[in-house]
Amino acid sequence: MKIPSGVMRDIPVVSDRIEELHYLCCKRSILLELVTDAIGLWSIEGKIKYWNRSAERIYGWQSESVVGKQITDVLYDLDDPQYQIAIAQTLDRGEWCGEFQLITRTGKSSTVASHWYLMVAADGTPQSILTIDTDITEHKLLERQFLHAQRLENLGTLASGIAHDLNNILTPIVAITELLPLKLKNLDERTQKLLNTLSENSKRGRELISQILTFARGGGNEHTILQPQHLLAEVLQITRQTFPRSIEISLQVESSHLWTLSADANQLHQVLLNLCINARDAMPDGGELTIMAENIVLSDRYSKLHPNAQGGAYVAITVADTGTGIPAELLERIFEPFFTTKPIGKGTGLGISTVLTIVNNHQGFIDVSSQVGKGSQFRFYLPAIEQLELDCEPAIQPKLTGKGELILIVDDEPSIREILGTTIESYEYQSVTARDSQQAIDLYTEHHLKIGTILLDYMMPGGNPTQTIAQLHSIDPDVRIIVMSGLSAHEIAAQNHGNTIKAFLAKPFSTQDLLHALKAALN
Repeated sequence: MKIPSGVMRDIPVVSDRIEELHYLCCKRSILLELVTDAIGLWSIEGKIKYWNRSAERIYGWQSESVVGKQITDVLYDLDDPQYQIAIAQTLDRGEWCGEFQLITRTGKSSTVASHWYLMVAADGTPQSILTIDTDITEHKLLERQFLHAQRLENLGTLASGIAHDLNNILTPIVAITELLPLKLKNLDERTQKLLNTLSENSKRGRELISQILTFARGGGNEHTILQPQHLLAEVLQITRQTFPRSIEISLQVESSHLWTLSADANQLHQVLLNLCINARDAMPDGGELTIMAENIVLSDRYSKLHPNAQGGAYVAITVADTGTGIPAELLERIFEPFFTTKPIGKGTGLGISTVLTIVNNHQGFIDVSSQVGKGSQFRFYLPAIEQLELDCEPAIQPKLTGKGELILIVDDEPSIREILGTTIESYEYQSVTARDSQQAIDLYTEHHLKIGTILLDYMMPGGNPTQTIAQLHSIDPDVRIIVMSGLSAHEIAAQNHGNTIKAFLAKPFSTQDLLHALKAALN
């Protein structure tokens, strides 16, 4: 059959167009595979038609294993209200956009910014739905971290303000419980017992406020020589006072004398409390919480088995519980920031990661073992330091009574002014009081030659402590000031005034602390 010449001339043109279309389709397909967004195409009935490489990477399922399956069997929950809203709006308006919280093939939660588009035939009949998902999991994590940091900052500010007021309330209570036995010599046994109970509980309140402020401020990096046994005893006391009675708490120290550490006491306190709280939460129905400590010398051979260990002397501290335990597949993830198996609102996922950070910063390391249904054991090692030889001769204690020196007490709380005045007068001092900065300046202007030192509240309404101290110093360059405050952070601010500040008293303080500060300032 002879083909007309005109047709022959048209064949190359058609051939060129087919090649061009094939090129464009191939190019479009390559682009879909290269984009970082997860792109999927599925029919109106929900059967998956297309699944690009980024979808494989983000969600974990390979294309060949999901194409032909129902999208609700792979990615979405048919009963999820978010999914139902997205489907309804896409069919009604032709598109939908929003955020989805999805679970990948490995069980990991992933957050995506999702866009759905309705694909229709030439006659307008709905054919399929195209989805384009952008992985915003990391962005959401950073957002949560930022919001969490803001909450902690606000909490710290609030806690500091409350602590200041509570410390002002506790200061006269602590002072009165120590002063009454001196004033009332012939107390019967029952009354003495009541006073002791009041004293012990006021001290508990002081310690609790101190702990709140420690967490509100966050840990610093102030390493000192410390004996861990004292720290362990303090944590034991706090947990016994605050944890449910259904949890039996014990402390086991393997050595009669633990080696000393060079460490930040606040941070180690946080490590122990974080681990204890984690153990408590693993025992909702009660159980046993055991804190253990021992001296241990690690060989160089052992250090090769642990990347962060070195041979030498360590103090090993263990926090063990009989709780629910941690599944083996989650053990590797427990130190990840914000990773938690607790319900929303029950945990931030920061406790254990904070533990790891602090231990590493102290050149230590940590081991974890756990068995589902039988409990967990966190054991951290801190390098010990050489025990310094201490002078066994007891230091000569100075007499804490005064010699009639006049003390100016400046505080806006009348009860604090009254009880401090009564206390120091019981120890042979004299007192004069001022309710605010201006009255203090007026009194000091008139009597500065007689006033031996000033007890000054650093935080009074309407007063600027820097200006007040500067004015007192201008009256007498040799003025001696003892700063009092319910916020220990003011100790650093007080140091900026140089030698004018002779001591700092953190409210509520004991009578002994007050007398020692007076003796140091006057000498």
